[in-house]
Amino acid sequence: MRSLLLTCALTASLAPQVLAQAPVQQQIPQQALQLIPADQTLFDFGTVARSAKTEHRFAITNIYKEPLQVTAVRASCGCTTPIIEDKVIQPGQVGYILARFNTGSHTGQKQATLTVTLSKPAYRELQLTVKGYIRSDIVFNPGQLDFGTVPEGDSRALEVDVAYAGRSDWQLLSITANAPFVKPSIKEVSRRNGQIAYKIFAELTGAAPAGSLNFQVVLQTNDNRLKQVPLAVLGHVQAKLEVNPSQLALNNVKAGETIEERFVLRGIKPFRVMEIQSEDIEVEFQPTEEAKSVHLLVLRLKPDPAKAKGNSTLLFKTDMEDDQSVTTQLTYKIVNQSPSGTVEAAKPLAVN
Repeated sequence: MRSLLLTCALTASLAPQVLAQAPVQQQIPQQALQLIPADQTLFDFGTVARSAKTEHRFAITNIYKEPLQVTAVRASCGCTTPIIEDKVIQPGQVGYILARFNTGSHTGQKQATLTVTLSKPAYRELQLTVKGYIRSDIVFNPGQLDFGTVPEGDSRALEVDVAYAGRSDWQLLSITANAPFVKPSIKEVSRRNGQIAYKIFAELTGAAPAGSLNFQVVLQTNDNRLKQVPLAVLGHVQAKLEVNPSQLALNNVKAGETIEERFVLRGIKPFRVMEIQSEDIEVEFQPTEEAKSVHLLVLRLKPDPAKAKGNSTLLFKTDMEDDQSVTTQLTYKIVNQSPSGTVEAAKPLAVN
């Protein structure tokens, strides 16, 4: 009997520990490997010129039902600087780790392991790898074609110096861009005792669409070891008129209910908001008296109560030249209940 009681006591004392450990073992299932597919954990930059802007983004997908928290990232080599772009990744969303190859301070064959630490929903480390060969005989100054922020419809020109030290017969043969709105060209500046200088000219034309620029122009050389040299093209073409949010979902709206939503309109020059139209949504707002480049608007929206759900468009008309306007795509879902008055949607306001 004493032996039986002792066994029961030991079992009872150990049981809470076992139960406490079990959930920890289950927090990271085997499918967590899908956060980053195995074939996407290594990126090879190939051969690049010194001082060239060279970056890669690793995508992490949150497969869990709760937010994924990225706590830290470290690199095994100073040749690469890792940056967490999204510290919290919502369920089903994608976040990014930026790997910046430090071509200005390193040369030769380089490789770095990036260790990403996740703290929620449970602790885990991911291993990523970047590698590449940085040529010391070719140098770009500056290391990229960065057009900065350019108003839509405007053009901007940039120059980059190319310095080469090596073969006396080395040449840049041509330069191409995979975007029709960037016009690049090259010109030889000097050639003496193996020191060769070229200049790259690039024009961003007024045909560039609104949005971010992130691609490359490619230089063709007569060097069999490096026939193509990439050069990054960066920038942002600002639309003449932008609205935020550009998409909006109104879910579970009671029949006859009025919802208040906030919108930000941003233009490349001062303007006034004259009218807001929608086919099946009543819109109330206060027209702006003052011309400004940025407007914060509070709209009272009342979807058609006769429809269970619908897709609509809010058309913002301004006094900008050419009757410039912008739209927000809106969806709504009506709940068949008695109206309960005005409700203000609890959403954060994003002002870029």
